[in-house]
Amino acid sequence: MLFRRALPEDGPHIAALVAAAAPSFGAKHSGAVALVAVDAGALVGWIEGVLDGAYTGPGAPAPPPHGYVLSLVVDAAWRRQGVGTGLLDAFVDEAREVGLAWVFLFPDEGEDVEGRVRFFEQAGFEAVDDPAEQWPAMGMWAQDAR
Repeated sequence: MLFRRALPEDGPHIAALVAAAAPSFGAKHSGAVALVAVDAGALVGWIEGVLDGAYTGPGAPAPPPHGYVLSLVVDAAWRRQGVGTGLLDAFVDEAREVGLAWVFLFPDEGEDVEGRVRFFEQAGFEAVDDPAEQWPAMGMWAQDAR
């Protein structure tokens, strides 16, 4: 399995993954970092995020900038094979390389939010202390700053 930065020619494959797995995904975000998972020449997963985000909730354990995972999509045939975790690890590595201490995300609150929360917990993300939210942000240290 190869994890690399997305290339322009990956666009149609990414769009197909998004259409199949996340049809409600919104517009692209400026300044985003996109990484893809490729196996035997086939694009099987994609992650997009920013490396200049700022979680402003009450539980942010480090000052901004923060890494912020916007989207994670894995082809249905490749789920439960480490692709999503590998993409998250690759994004956290990108955050670490630019000196960020912390990465966060918001699990999609749609159907099976509990399953997504479990997945992110197994990948090393922890719920951020935010008593006002049922499904708060989740975060992970990019640097050993605890």
